[in-house]
Amino acid sequence: MVRSPSMVITLRWLVLAALTVIAFRRTIDSVILEIKALTVIVYLPVLLVLVLIAAIGKSWRPSSEPPIYDRQTDVIVGSIILLLAVSMQAMVDPRYARAYLAIHVDLLALWLFVLGGAIILFGLRPVARYRWIWLLALLIWPVPMQVAILAAGGSPVAAGAVMVVVGAGATLIAVGRTRRRGIIGATLSAVTGLAILIAFDAVGGGNHEILIVVVPAIAAALVASCAMYFDYRRRHRLGWSPLGRNVAPPTSARVRRPGLLLVLAAIGIAFVPVPVTGTNEPSTTIGGMPVGVPLVLPDDWRQESVSSYDWADRLYGSGSVMNRQMVVQKQGSPQFDKQSHPRRVAVDSVDSAHPLSLQTYFYIFRYNMVGYRFATTVEVPMPHGVRARMTTVVDDARYLTYTVVSWWWDNGSKTQQVMLWAVDNHETDAYFPQPAFTVTQNLNTMFTVLFRGNAAIQDSTHTYKDRDLLVGLAGGLVDAQVALAGREGGR
Repeated sequence: MVRSPSMVITLRWLVLAALTVIAFRRTIDSVILEIKALTVIVYLPVLLVLVLIAAIGKSWRPSSEPPIYDRQTDVIVGSIILLLAVSMQAMVDPRYARAYLAIHVDLLALWLFVLGGAIILFGLRPVARYRWIWLLALLIWPVPMQVAILAAGGSPVAAGAVMVVVGAGATLIAVGRTRRRGIIGATLSAVTGLAILIAFDAVGGGNHEILIVVVPAIAAALVASCAMYFDYRRRHRLGWSPLGRNVAPPTSARVRRPGLLLVLAAIGIAFVPVPVTGTNEPSTTIGGMPVGVPLVLPDDWRQESVSSYDWADRLYGSGSVMNRQMVVQKQGSPQFDKQSHPRRVAVDSVDSAHPLSLQTYFYIFRYNMVGYRFATTVEVPMPHGVRARMTTVVDDARYLTYTVVSWWWDNGSKTQQVMLWAVDNHETDAYFPQPAFTVTQNLNTMFTVLFRGNAAIQDSTHTYKDRDLLVGLAGGLVDAQVALAGREGGR
C-alpha cells in the first residue's frame, strides 16, 4: 500500500503525540490545572504555538541533507534519550516532590521523550536539521522561563515581554534563510510584539493575564513570519502559494521494531506517579477574615515590629502582600526559657488570589535559605478546624535550629499562609531567616538536590524544641482571627 510522504509523516507524528499523552497524562493534567489557576505556566501553550511557527518556517526551506542514513545509529541514540526520559521521570522527579510545581522535572522528561521518539520515527539527521526548534522547545522546562519572568518583574506584562522575546527567536528560526533575513524578521517580530504589548497595557490589558501573555507574542511572530515569507516569494517571483517545498518521504522506511522501544518507554513512564497538584495544603475557610493586614495578636503577646514586602506580588500575583510581625511574650515563663526571658517569634503571613501560586513558590523561595536542612512535617492540632504543620529548619552556618508551624486558610476570596518561626537562641538579637526575593539564589539548592539527593538538605535528627510555645501562640492567633472575623461579619 503506497502512502504519500505527507500522510506517513502525519501518522507518525500522531502516534508520537498519542504515546506522549499516554505517558505523561498526569503531567498534562497538572499543567492544565496550573493554567486555570493562572500560575507562571500559562506561557506553555504560547511556547508550543511559537515552536510550531518556527517548525513550519524551517520545513518550507530546501534541505541539503546528504542521503546517508544509519538506522542502527538512530535506534541507539533514540534509545539512550528515551532511557534518560524514563530515568528522569522515575528517579529525578521524586527528588523535587516539595518543589514539583516550581521545578517540573517531568516536563524536561517529556521533552526528552518526544526527542527520542522523533529520532526513532524519523531518523537522527532529520531531527538534527531542526536542532534550533528543539532548543526552543526545551523552554517547556519552566525553570529558565520563571527566572526570566521574575527577573523582569513577575507581572503579566513582564511575562508578555519575555514571551515577545521568545517569539522573536521563533521568527528568527522560521525566516532565517540567511542571517540577514533572520535578524530582520526577529527585529520586526520584537518591535511588533512590544507595540502590541504597550497598547494592551495602556488600555488595561494587564488585567487580563492570559491575553497579555498570549496575544503579543503569537500575533507578532505570525505577522513577521508572514511578511518575510511573502517578501521572499515576491522578490524571487515565486507566486503567492501558501504551500512550501514538496514533502520528501521519511528517511526511515520502517519503524516497527524500533517503535516497540518507544511504546515500552511510554508504558513505563505512564506508571510512574507524579506529586499531586492542588491538594497538598489543607485550607480552612474563615468567612469575613481580613487578609493582607498584620494578624491580630492574642492577649499574652505584644508586637515588637511589623514589616511589609512589596515583592510578594511578583511571586503570588497582583495584590498579594507579605507581612512580618516580630512578636514578644508579655510575660516570660520557665517552661520556655530557663531564666524566664520573654520569647520572640517571627510571624509571617502571605496571601494570594491564586492559591496554587503559593504551592508553586513555597516558603523556601521567600527566604535566602541556601545550605539549610529541612525536616519532614508533622500535623499539630489547632482550633476551628485549622490544620497546621510543624517542621524544623537547621542553619548549620550559624548553628541555629528553627521550629516552624504553618497553616493555610482563606476568607472565601483570598488564601493566606501563616508561618511562625522560633529559634533555639533566646537572645534578643537572635537571627531569623529574613524575607527576601531569592528565586535565583535558591537554584543553588535545587542543583544540590539534583546531584546529591534529598539527603543533602534533610534534617533526620530533628527535635521540636519549641513545640509548646508555637502551638500555644498559633492557637491564640487562630482564635483571635476567628473572633475578629465574627465581629467584622456582625457589622
